[in-house]
Amino acid sequence: MKRNVILGLVGLLAVSWLAAVNDMVSIPKKIKEHIEKAQIFEEKQIYVDAVDEYQGALEYDKGNVELSLKMAEDYLAYGEDSKFISTCQSVAEANQSDTSALNTLMEYYKDNAQEDRAVRYLKSFTKSYPENENAQKWMKKLQGTYSRIYCQYAQLSGLYNDSMVVEEETDSGVLYGVADAEGRELAECKYKEAHPYSEDGYALVLRDNDTYAYVDRDGLARKAPDECYKDLGLLNDDRVPASKDGKYGFLDENMEETTDFSWDAVSSVSNRLAAAQKKGKWAIVNQNGKAKTDYQYDDVVMDENGICSNQSVFIVKEGKSYHIVSSKGKDIGKETFDDAKAFNKDGYAAVEKNGKWGFVDIDGKLVIDCQYDDALSFSSSYAAVKQDDAWGYIDMENTMAIEPGFALATLLSSEGTAAVKLVNEDGEIWQLIQLSIFE
Repeated sequence: MKRNVILGLVGLLAVSWLAAVNDMVSIPKKIKEHIEKAQIFEEKQIYVDAVDEYQGALEYDKGNVELSLKMAEDYLAYGEDSKFISTCQSVAEANQSDTSALNTLMEYYKDNAQEDRAVRYLKSFTKSYPENENAQKWMKKLQGTYSRIYCQYAQLSGLYNDSMVVEEETDSGVLYGVADAEGRELAECKYKEAHPYSEDGYALVLRDNDTYAYVDRDGLARKAPDECYKDLGLLNDDRVPASKDGKYGFLDENMEETTDFSWDAVSSVSNRLAAAQKKGKWAIVNQNGKAKTDYQYDDVVMDENGICSNQSVFIVKEGKSYHIVSSKGKDIGKETFDDAKAFNKDGYAAVEKNGKWGFVDIDGKLVIDCQYDDALSFSSSYAAVKQDDAWGYIDMENTMAIEPGFALATLLSSEGTAAVKLVNEDGEIWQLIQLSIFE
């Protein structure tokens, strides 16, 4: 009896083994049959049924990337773009070592001028899979794609602190206001003069009665200096540069004098530092006007808003050359330059040697060789550069993110927008662009 039971169990095992062997033989055959049927349907352009056959094959080989992508292509062939996209995405996410699905999806986005969607997906993908080198490469390729943002204003300034001066033609002449980094109105175009918002959140405007005021981001006047003060600058770090009776000094946020008005010129304040000039020479001073260096510099480089101390370093001129110094006047690095542009709040500064422009870091090291016809300092990890009479943008690794094609380019905002000037059949026009990588 016992012997019969053992023989019976052995028989069952043998049957099971034979069944498994038969499945191993028949499954590849079934996959092949589904694939052959799918190919026949594809030849007849019956893509719906081809998809069904690929799904049948995938039931036996669920992780097959090639079959999944063939199915995705058939989705696309009969207009199911959303299913094509979702299939590529799921395959890409499930097969990190295989680049084909992600490549297929990215090429689809490029072919359909949907780089913004590609960037949005890549940002999500790289957040979940930060080690995926292929996704990083695609992000690099697509970093310079951009879209145009509708902006009602015909004339735009460069962006500063995510704001820009805009203008409108009226019956009484040109009037100025301020918009944000996406072109939305902050201060109405009703002023004789306007400036961008400072870090303290105020924009300087000249009203129709020829008096100055500082307006908040709701466009409301909040501070107004006495009429005796002229040549006002940005309200930064609770300080305003101004002139009185031909001499310069600083006011506080309440428009009260905090220093003597004894200088020939002053910069705006940033990082509680500024520059002041006496008898043709400049010194570094703090926000209270106390000199931190001798009056020894022939020039101190400032941006278009009068700031010279972003990142707490200065670019100064002594004799015929420019170099970088600390807030105490100590030389930083050994490089000297023929010309330079001030550091912005982040990134490298543009510098010139022998008629060409490159970039230097705050340690005084030339990090991008002088090779461009003109350049602006970096802002939000990109810099505008000029080649062959056209402007484009590079990243901090000196990769051309946006090929030169603008008549003029300006700083990039923290939101990835920039004001650029284009040339078309109607002449030169200003346009606000948005880099896709920031969306």
